[in-house]
Amino acid sequence: MNLRVYYDFQIFVSQKYGGISRYFFELSSRLGSMGVDVRMGCLNSVNWYFREQLGMRSYSSNSTIRGIQVRTQGRIFGILNRIKALHDMKACDIVHPTYYNPYLLGRTKCKIVLTVYDMIHELYRDTYFSGDKKTIPHKSRMIQSADRIIAISGSTKRDILRFFPETDPAKISVVHLGASMPAVDESLPSPAEVDYVLFVGSRGGYKNFLRFVEAMRPVLEARKDICVLCIGGGGFTASELEAIGSLRSRYCQASADDETLARAYAHALCFVFPSEYEGFGIPLLESFACNCPLVCAKSSSFPEVAGGAAEYFDPLSVDEMSAAILRVVDDESLRAKMRKAGRERLGLFSWDKTARETLAVYEACLS
Repeated sequence: MNLRVYYDFQIFVSQKYGGISRYFFELSSRLGSMGVDVRMGCLNSVNWYFREQLGMRSYSSNSTIRGIQVRTQGRIFGILNRIKALHDMKACDIVHPTYYNPYLLGRTKCKIVLTVYDMIHELYRDTYFSGDKKTIPHKSRMIQSADRIIAISGSTKRDILRFFPETDPAKISVVHLGASMPAVDESLPSPAEVDYVLFVGSRGGYKNFLRFVEAMRPVLEARKDICVLCIGGGGFTASELEAIGSLRSRYCQASADDETLARAYAHALCFVFPSEYEGFGIPLLESFACNCPLVCAKSSSFPEVAGGAAEYFDPLSVDEMSAAILRVVDDESLRAKMRKAGRERLGLFSWDKTARETLAVYEACLS
């Protein structure tokens, strides 16, 4: 009999795109070919991977079902999704919840495997997440109740044990993530008309964008021929525009699909990832996959992932960040060495490896 694993609805009703839903999409795509019976399902998914790529039944947020409009009945559908999940997981051996809601505790006989992505809420409880009263207690209950825990980096495992020291280290397995970037068509033009430094993703809080803006000021003053391209994260906010100030004409923000993002990496002078903390940092691998020199913070999981293939800086030091960026943008031979080192480093990570090691955790959980 095949191993039967259930992935629940949580991330697929809250995230249209993103790292966590991509993670479960990549797992489900590969584990099925490895003989695992992966089951998923929810009633009102907004997630692109779930609805389009996995081809599963869901209702959009604008649907009307028996006279009930989904958008205005979120709480009802939350209850219905939990009922559906508790029913569906009865036929499975393992439930692997996609986030931390403890609705299933005491209501399933399945073994529970929990992935912990980071300790961002615990680290920044009082600064960026003071209004979130649920995530930390939910995560705590799930960590203590799970039969096995997957940490996406050794850094995350250490942080779990730091914030929840009563956790048995033996039940935590480190399983690194992969990256999924399309091959870059080198005949296609650069997304910008001039050379640029690339910033990718959301920019608020611990993502450290305002320090990045400050660090880029002397870089842009020294190099009049380059600009900053920001992909994703929405339009610039008023506070960001105020910080950018007189250099506004040197900054560009755009949205991008995977193909355009790959081109943005491939044509950049370098990609800068100044985040103060990440559980893993998939953009590090994305830059390697696209032959883009990486300049990143020396913090949390970054040295574990990037190794010697990046130029590092203290994320709290604007001067260090400026110096690291200038070293890379001013030295083509250094960039060539970094591209080669990045390609070699990328070979240590893949979604196939993630799937194999995740399957090993499932099997250990049942043995």
